[in-house]
Amino acid sequence: MGTSSAHSVRIVEVGPRDGLQNIRNLVDTATKIELIQRLHQTGLRSIELTSFVSPRAIPQLADAQNLTQNQRIQAFLQQSQLSLPVLVPNLKGLQRAIATGVKEVAVFISATEGFSKANINCTVDQGLERARTVLQEANKRGIAVRGYVSCIFADPYEGPTSPSAVLRCVKSLLDHGCYEVSIGDTLGVGVPADVRRLLSYLRVNGVPLGRLAGHFHDTYGSAVANVWEGYKCGLRVFDGSVAGLGGCPFAPGAKGNVASEDLVYMFERSGVHTGVDLSKLAETGVWISKRLSIANASRAGAATTASKKQPPAKMLPRLQWELVRELEGLQVYRSGVNLKLCLNRPRNGNALTSTMIADLTAQIREADSDPRTSRLIITGNGKFFCTGMDLATGSTPVGEGGSTSDAQYTRLFCLFEAIDRSTKVTIASLNGPAFGGGVGLAFACDIRVATKEASVTLSETKLGLCPATISKYVIREWGYAFAREAMLSARTVPAEELYSRGLVSQLSPSAGELSMILDALLGQLRVASPEASRMSKELVRLAWAGAGTEAQAKGIRALFDAMMGPDSEGAYGVKEFQTKRPVDWDEYSLGRASRAKL
Repeated sequence: MGTSSAHSVRIVEVGPRDGLQNIRNLVDTATKIELIQRLHQTGLRSIELTSFVSPRAIPQLADAQNLTQNQRIQAFLQQSQLSLPVLVPNLKGLQRAIATGVKEVAVFISATEGFSKANINCTVDQGLERARTVLQEANKRGIAVRGYVSCIFADPYEGPTSPSAVLRCVKSLLDHGCYEVSIGDTLGVGVPADVRRLLSYLRVNGVPLGRLAGHFHDTYGSAVANVWEGYKCGLRVFDGSVAGLGGCPFAPGAKGNVASEDLVYMFERSGVHTGVDLSKLAETGVWISKRLSIANASRAGAATTASKKQPPAKMLPRLQWELVRELEGLQVYRSGVNLKLCLNRPRNGNALTSTMIADLTAQIREADSDPRTSRLIITGNGKFFCTGMDLATGSTPVGEGGSTSDAQYTRLFCLFEAIDRSTKVTIASLNGPAFGGGVGLAFACDIRVATKEASVTLSETKLGLCPATISKYVIREWGYAFAREAMLSARTVPAEELYSRGLVSQLSPSAGELSMILDALLGQLRVASPEASRMSKELVRLAWAGAGTEAQAKGIRALFDAMMGPDSEGAYGVKEFQTKRPVDWDEYSLGRASRAKL
């Protein structure tokens, strides 16, 4: 079942059951099993498999027993990290489900009389009694039970639903043993204001929102907005159906469930982790839509797959890197005007020793005065980018105080200032997680790229420390509010969140592909003049240090005069533009450096 943190959500995929039950033509069992497998491969860990309902009521799910007893599904059922509920309408359905080895079931009730009679042929009271009977037996057998409450906003036969009716059903299911209750807008008529009012009402009346899930249909196009409102109110679990499959056979005119692809896209782009691979999920949505000969109702899924069909961009050649220097814990590579500083203590998480700090500072200063160098890259070998100061016994100056403390402060101050004040374009290539001072290395740089497995953690407060020497750069790049929260919580910030906040410019699908992302970025930067890059960096520094002051005004004027000079790179660049010759500034810089030696 799992839980979700403040910055993550759990998507419960209901496509194989709720999504398929309204498909008119029978879907063969093999297709259903392949759909479940494909969904599992996307990273989804909660997938509703089927329903042990009467075949006469829903013929589409008549193969529930054959499906769950399939060898591949049985293998999934043995995996403790997966939540694979099956819907059971009554005690008989529960007994059939248990016989197949399922570990979790779901019970379904309506908050309204009209829909309850049409859907499960009983009153609300009778539905609650059936659910209690199932819960009692399931609890005896150690079977987890998830609950559904439908028609939370309106009934197709009776009109608007009273919030008190929803409250009654939710509390009954929770009180009798449901670990979670999914509340459903079956008709898809709700809007965010309705979601906010209902959740506020439930919370005020003692329902913990952490035990609720949101189940929204998209009849009027408000499902994604309703999910986001639910998230803002405190929900962290949401039902979705791949390709927007679904609807309800007992709710005339109701459209399908909100598409899982649309949820994943919205949350991930908002910095909320889902653990789901959108690309694979979108491919699954396209596949099942074609297999069923129906339209794909997911906007994000359709857009994601369409973008893949575009002709690939022209690939830049891979750069050839030459090892030019190897120091204690540090390797130096060169490729043309690009210098790469690679932290090389993989067994120690690339933790910074005093020697490494000194060598890094020296290399950066040396590169700053070298006309052959236009860009500096900092990266690491192994699984980590940099875990900060070396805190090993006998290595750390923490607790020493006095001159030892002074010396360490000076070393770190000089390192981060050397990066920050470098006239070259500085790039951090995060090959893995960064902690403490490693975060400072990354955010003293101008640009950052990262693998999706990377993360950053300002972990100092866990050790009774604070991120003193790196705070200037972190706060400048992150902003006050986010930096404060991250420092105080010491939480791990995943690469996806950094990307969504604009703090990482590009994400690589894997660490192995990060070098390709970096090489492509360096190829793109060939269009920028080294001097223009230096001046642009100075404009940012002037804005940070003294926005609106006389110092900023004077600095801007000086840069303007410099770029307009007859011997400036600007004069050369404009002349080449006038003759329609694009400038390769890397070749220009190397040629200028060669001429300077003569």
